[in-house]
Amino acid sequence: MKLFRATLDHILPSMATYLQLLAERRDLDEKIKLARPQAAREALEAARAAIAEFGFTPADLFGKPKKKKKPRVRAPNDQSTVDTRTMDLFE
Repeated sequence: MKLFRATLDHILPSMATYLQLLAERRDLDEKIKLARPQAAREALEAARAAIAEFGFTPADLFGKPKKKKKPRVRAPNDQSTVDTRTMDLFE
């Protein structure tokens, strides 16, 4: 019984600490949830100010859109390239 009591005494303080940490995490999660919209507004304002100051374009910020290349393969008969979307596989 003494061994069980010693183990229990050892577990209970750590359990209380664990529960306290969970409570702190809930409090921090709530504070983060409340602070996020304001932080997002400030970040957007800073981005808009930098765009206005330096004249950035969407291509500067996000890169230029990549052109899609048509997939091409060799035709089995004459070694010319053909578009795979229009190639008749059952000739």
